[in-house]
Amino acid sequence: MFTFKLLKQPMYNLKPFCILIAIVSLCLSMVQSYAQCSSNVLFYENFGGGVGSPLTGARLPAGVTTYAFDSLGAIDDGQYGIRKTTADIASGQRQFGVWHIGSDRSGGNMMIVNADYTAGKFYETSVSNLCSGSQLYFSAWLANLIPSGSTNPLDPILRFEIASASTGTVLSSFVTAAIPRFSSLTWTQYGFNFSLPAGETSVILRIFNNQVGGLGNDLALDDIEFTLCGATIAPVVSGTQLNTNDACVGSTINISGNVSGIFYTNPAYQWQFNNGSGWVNVPAANTPNLTINNIQKADSGNYRLLVAEAANINSNNCRSVSAPIPVHVFAPVAPMLQSNAPVCEGKDLLLIVPVNAIAYIWTINGMNLNMSSDTLRRRNVTAANNGMYHVRLITKGGCSSMDSIAVTIQSNPLQRLLPFDTLLCDAQTLDVDAEQPTAATYLWNDGTTSAQRTLSAEGTYSLLTSDGVCDRTDSFAITRNYTPSVQLISDTTLCVNEPLLLNATHPLAEFYLWSTNETDSSIVVTFPGTYSVTVGNGCGIAVDDVTIDYKDCADMIFVPNAFTPNDDRLNDVLYAKAYFVIEAFDFKIYNRWGQQIFSTNSLFTGWDGRMKGSKAPPGLYTWTVSYKRNGKLYTQKGTVLLIP
Repeated sequence: MFTFKLLKQPMYNLKPFCILIAIVSLCLSMVQSYAQCSSNVLFYENFGGGVGSPLTGARLPAGVTTYAFDSLGAIDDGQYGIRKTTADIASGQRQFGVWHIGSDRSGGNMMIVNADYTAGKFYETSVSNLCSGSQLYFSAWLANLIPSGSTNPLDPILRFEIASASTGTVLSSFVTAAIPRFSSLTWTQYGFNFSLPAGETSVILRIFNNQVGGLGNDLALDDIEFTLCGATIAPVVSGTQLNTNDACVGSTINISGNVSGIFYTNPAYQWQFNNGSGWVNVPAANTPNLTINNIQKADSGNYRLLVAEAANINSNNCRSVSAPIPVHVFAPVAPMLQSNAPVCEGKDLLLIVPVNAIAYIWTINGMNLNMSSDTLRRRNVTAANNGMYHVRLITKGGCSSMDSIAVTIQSNPLQRLLPFDTLLCDAQTLDVDAEQPTAATYLWNDGTTSAQRTLSAEGTYSLLTSDGVCDRTDSFAITRNYTPSVQLISDTTLCVNEPLLLNATHPLAEFYLWSTNETDSSIVVTFPGTYSVTVGNGCGIAVDDVTIDYKDCADMIFVPNAFTPNDDRLNDVLYAKAYFVIEAFDFKIYNRWGQQIFSTNSLFTGWDGRMKGSKAPPGLYTWTVSYKRNGKLYTQKGTVLLIP
């Protein structure tokens, strides 16, 4: 019993019909399909030729065919040609005006056959170096030279026969249906499986014309092949990490060959290994499955399984070979756990694993922290975070490694020894001593590194104190002020009922207290007496007083002995005052060098403390007054103090 397969190019539908052959009757409409074997090509006949070769090739060797060879002419009944085209060589037209014009299917020559009127063998060859005891697949490509629609009645029918070269026993035989016609030259592959007995490596291939008569029965033959039908091998690795091809040193892995479709009487198995230096046999690995115990990095590489008839296991062409299975073996990687401990309370604890891993499993004191990262950060730590921290790495290959580190959280012994915000008065300075027993370094915000300082400048000062683990930062501000001063006018005599403004204003003063219990910066007096004022702020006080006297000014011109031209609208202008009727008036002011700097003839015009448009310097000035009263001329002279 044998099986066969028809492969078409293009595919077409066959009408069901049955033919009788010598051994078994096969119905082509119900044929069992069998997977074509093509893992190793053991024999290949394409009749030579190539892209640049002539249109016609040499005759076949003696004994291959009994048909006559025609090199250039029309190929008549009982003749054959080895050509690149089915066309007439001379004209390029259809042979006999009927045949297809077409080319070899694989770019070279083909055997063109005009079958003899009498059925019989037209091709025989010996095929050697086959694989004994193995299942083989034979195939050939055929094309009907008669186009569809032609009136020529006959289509080729071929019989393939494979016989033992040593005994002559027919190993397999197959009869085609009529080779179908197409509108253009179309190649169809025909093939079947057969078993080669153990101990035999050669066969005889015979091809017969099974059709009787002429008018048709013309064909092209090409690409005859014998290939090995090996086992199907689909290796699967187990024992690796997550069903990958990665494993860890020391583990055990299994590679199951998953071998099926074995055609051997006495199958043999051999596992091979390749680490980049070529394939070598794995010692004693002669079963469909491979187990590697205590695998090491040296076992990294590719593995494959060979399956063959026992006698052929060492023959490259007579064995099935699985696809390479890569296996990568990795060693555990030390975590090299790093930490910033010891850490001061309130700071962040940081643990880092500087290693790439698939997973990081953190625990503290046996408690899982439920996180997987190369960095563990715990913020604002306290003594409760003390303990032994562990990390387990899962790296390539599923390798596992661990590391541990003891973590100490230190309480902060540093204290605030800096003053709080401070006011410095006048020339006062501030001595600071921030030294404390556990501190190792001191760093001020201005770069100073001493614990003791004498400060005088205004500003904000901050100090970072550290003992190497803990630190603290404290700050304070210095402001500066000065004790205000006060200077009232000199003792003064005024005309009765004349008001006088006493002004104690000072820009640094925060409070005023007069002997009259008034608290404004200035007061107006109209009665004689001694008036005192206290001016102060947070830095201190200043006190001054002035005595005011009043007299009857009825018989004389009155000129104040002081005035303050400071634009506060109080005592800004120096006037001469008359409390009686006068007939003429002349008022002059002189500086200390006797130069006249002011003059007026009106009681209503006074000196504003300026000379030549600018403020006169403070100090003592001389004045003169002349006036007529009841026709009599009077003169007066005195001094006045200009207070800024």
